[in-house]
Amino acid sequence: MIRVNLLPIKQARRRSQGRVQIILFVGLIVIELVILFAIYAVVNEQLSEKQTEVAALEQEVQGLERDVAGAEQLEAQVQQLNEQLAVLSELEARRIGPVRMLDEIQAMLSPYRNEEDRVNQLRRDWNVDWDTRRLWVQDFSEAEGEFSLNGFAGTADDVAEFLQRMTTAYHFDNVQLDVVERMGRERDSLVRFRIYGELSYTGFDNDEG
Repeated sequence: MIRVNLLPIKQARRRSQGRVQIILFVGLIVIELVILFAIYAVVNEQLSEKQTEVAALEQEVQGLERDVAGAEQLEAQVQQLNEQLAVLSELEARRIGPVRMLDEIQAMLSPYRNEEDRVNQLRRDWNVDWDTRRLWVQDFSEAEGEFSLNGFAGTADDVAEFLQRMTTAYHFDNVQLDVVERMGRERDSLVRFRIYGELSYTGFDNDEG
C-alpha cells in the first residue's frame, strides 16, 4: 500500500494564507493612511480658509477702530474749535459792546427821526413828546458785564422817562435806579441820578435801529 506524505502541502497552504493575511492587513493600513491623509488635507484646507477669513476680519476691525479713533479725534477738534470761536465771539462782543450801547443811549436821548421810528418808540411805551434835551449823561462805565451811569435831568419825571427807555433797551438788563435827588432847594434846580444794571452782549450782529 502506497502512503503519500501531505505535510509539505499543508505547510505551503498555511504560508500562502499567512502571506494573504499580511497583504490584506498592509492594504487596510495603507487605505486607512490614505483616508486619514485625505481627511487631514480637507481639514487643513478648511482651517487655512478660516484663518484667512479671521485675518481679513481682523484687518476690517482694525480699519473700523482707526475710523472710530479718527472720528473721535475730529469730534474733539470740532468741539475745541467751537469753544475757541465762542470765546472769540464773546471777546469781539465785549470789544464792540460799549460802542453799541453808547449808540443806543444816544438814540434814547434823541427825538424820533421819522414815522417808523416814532411807531417803534410808541411800541416800547416811550413818550414821543418828551424833550430829550432835558436829560444828559455825565459818565458811563462798564466792568465784568455790569454798567453804571450818572447824569443830570430837569425833573424826576425826565429821569423816569429815561429809566423807561433803558428798561426796554436791547443791550441793558436788570436796570435799576440807584440815586435820584435834587441838587438845590430851588424848584428849577437840576436832578442828579445814577442808574446801574447788567450788560447784554447778544444781538450785536443785528441793527436794531
